Amino acid sequence: MNTSRNVSRLTRRTVWLALPLLILAVGVIAALWLLESQPSAPRAKAQQRQARLITVTPAEAAPATLDFDANGTVEAADATTLRARVSGQIVALTDKLAPGTRFEKGEVLARIDDADYRLALNSARTDLANARAALRVEQGQQAVAERELSLVGTEVSADERDLALRGPQLEQAKADVEAARTAVEQAQLDLDRTAVRAPFTGIVTERSASLGDVVATSDTLATLAATEAYWVNVSLPVDQLRFIHAAGSDRAGTPAQIYYPDAWGDDAFLPAEVLRIQPALETSGRMARVLLQVPDPLGDNTPADSRLLIGAYVRAALEARIPTGSVLVDSAFVHENNNVWVMTDENRLDIRSVDILYRDANQTVIASGLAPGDAVVTSELTAPIQGLPIRVESATVDEQAPDDAPDREATSLADQTGNEADRAVEGVARSLRLTGPPADAGDAVDGSRQARARTHATEPRS
Repeated sequence: MNTSRNVSRLTRRTVWLALPLLILAVGVIAALWLLESQPSAPRAKAQQRQARLITVTPAEAAPATLDFDANGTVEAADATTLRARVSGQIVALTDKLAPGTRFEKGEVLARIDDADYRLALNSARTDLANARAALRVEQGQQAVAERELSLVGTEVSADERDLALRGPQLEQAKADVEAARTAVEQAQLDLDRTAVRAPFTGIVTERSASLGDVVATSDTLATLAATEAYWVNVSLPVDQLRFIHAAGSDRAGTPAQIYYPDAWGDDAFLPAEVLRIQPALETSGRMARVLLQVPDPLGDNTPADSRLLIGAYVRAALEARIPTGSVLVDSAFVHENNNVWVMTDENRLDIRSVDILYRDANQTVIASGLAPGDAVVTSELTAPIQGLPIRVESATVDEQAPDDAPDREATSLADQTGNEADRAVEGVARSLRLTGPPADAGDAVDGSRQARARTHATEPRS
């Protein structure tokens, strides 16, 4: 009896001594199993480098003519200061002499007092009459001398005969008549000049005299400008001169249009032509100077019944002739070093160097290096490389796999592994309850579930 009791006591002591070791061993085994079976997201496959998305536009053949824009100032082709041809007091100024008034050639603009000039004309006419009378008297005396010489009958020399017939006196009388006639013409001319007339068809730009002024022939009455044609002096880069030509005896100059938006609006213009290419460059900008001629600037063809004003700052568009085979592109698509980006048939970037004929802020004319129809890249590329894969926007295909599929697979695997771990821990706890005092197996299960929850919380979500 005592022996049996002692064996039972020894067994219980052995169990209680082995129980901590058993629990420790089970915990180590469970921990190792959990570490080896941790869920892991599948490694994403390396994606191939995608082609750059771009936009393109086809290169266009350049037109036969292209407008070169230039700015310049309007000036009168012919301008003069109006002066009286005779001195005297101004007794009349016509309405035609008002600034801004147009007049025709030969119209009277002012009148000088003509009283003195009428008297001078009468005096000259009197002198002419006297000279003619003296000539008739001398001619009569010459006839008498000729009869007297014939009665003498003596042979005389030619000089003696001329003296005897009063030749010198006759010549003097004729000269006096001619001088008197010239004086009459001069007096008549001075009288006519008391009416100050317009030297050409034009417009008054400034008046300097007033009614009642006593003026000399050096005094200015007004400033006039001819309206048959105006000139516009514009400046062009020297490299554009090869596309234009001046007017000659057998051909007209390069056509141009004059725009004056301040007076006519944006679309109205006057026709013009290149009259001369001036021989010297500007001293400051080193630009070429081109003289344009605008015929009939104040005529009926002036837009909107407006007038081209002298001194106006206008824009000129010169119709330059472009060589055949040239290509026209937007200047924004021409990059540094005269390079143009082109998309090849193999969807690759081709960086081409081109020969530029003309370039401004809006358009560029290319002589070689680009052909009509080439696909010019219009998008901005941060790091353009020759042969870079590119694709146009119209061919873009959005066929991308959902980014969260690997995450969902990893989450499902983690849940499955966690459930198996929970079942293993619960089985160990049940076996321990049968051999020893109650153990807090529920805490182990809850700890495993909390760890799994933290794993889910820290996983990235798309």
